[in-house]
Amino acid sequence: MKPKTFILFLAYLSISLTIFSQEVKELKEIESGAEYWEIDQKVSQIIENDTSAAILLLEEALINTDNRYTKAAVINLLGAIYMDTEQFDKCLDSYETLIESGISVFFEYRGNIYPSYTRALENNERFMALLEKNNELVAMAKENSSAEYYVQKPLNFDDNKTYPLMMIFHGGIGIIQAQQHFWNSDKLNEDYLIVYVQGRHFLRSSLRRFSSDGVEDVKNIYQKIKHDYQIDTSNILLGGPSAGGMLSIDLAINNHLPVKGLILAFPVKPRSFGADNILDAGLNGLRVSMICGENDWALERQKEMSVIFDKLMVENRIVIYPENGHDYPEDFSNQIEKSIVFIENTN
Repeated sequence: MKPKTFILFLAYLSISLTIFSQEVKELKEIESGAEYWEIDQKVSQIIENDTSAAILLLEEALINTDNRYTKAAVINLLGAIYMDTEQFDKCLDSYETLIESGISVFFEYRGNIYPSYTRALENNERFMALLEKNNELVAMAKENSSAEYYVQKPLNFDDNKTYPLMMIFHGGIGIIQAQQHFWNSDKLNEDYLIVYVQGRHFLRSSLRRFSSDGVEDVKNIYQKIKHDYQIDTSNILLGGPSAGGMLSIDLAINNHLPVKGLILAFPVKPRSFGADNILDAGLNGLRVSMICGENDWALERQKEMSVIFDKLMVENRIVIYPENGHDYPEDFSNQIEKSIVFIENTN
């Protein structure tokens, strides 16, 4: 390459990466979700038999933690219990404390206010005033909102070593910390560079959606990862629950990324999914693992996808849990391990 040409190439690369960085943001540090999930487990064990003890545990958590993710997640549980026990003033007090600290706790979607249990307060003047302040926080956050990703390096990470890549997306509404909790596997943690991605559409503190720019955002993140880390581009896995599974399928069957395998938890079928689309794509050895529930409203479409994959000789496995619905099975970590073995076994 001639010197002038090389300089122009570097300039182009610099401009391209600047554009990518404006559209997507790497989170160098994120608050741990472990504290909240420990609280969630404790509450689930006692709430049916001792509601008062569950309330006390959650109230103490709000007071004693500085973790904003924990606060935003706990108020969802606590607010629901307050509503069920008609402790409306205590509920509003908790909302007010968080909103005044800059944590938004409500969001609006398709004309409805969530969490849905707040409908019991829709004629309450204090609630409406808090909702207005909350929406101001959301509006400010949306002004600078971008798709975000967090890189979790494998154990004993070596800068000079090339690693397979696993990209994980949340469902229709989600956050990185929740995916870290569920997508926890020894093989992933030891062998893979894991990239957790959350959508650019800010709903409220600790809740995001992928917007219509979701595919382009992921493609930009992938380019950033390729630039910043040594990854094996022949060994890229994608995965996620529900709509995150749908996004993974879209990225693979439309050749947006060079995907080797998909690990899909109760995925939603993309609208454009069909034999012709997949045949035209030429999937080059793609392998698909789907973990589903017998009581999932999306199960029939998941089975349809498996049948189409079979017809087109796309290797796939589908595991159906008889007691599950649209949620993770208790041994999901084990299913991740089995999925990786299935995808790696290309012989």
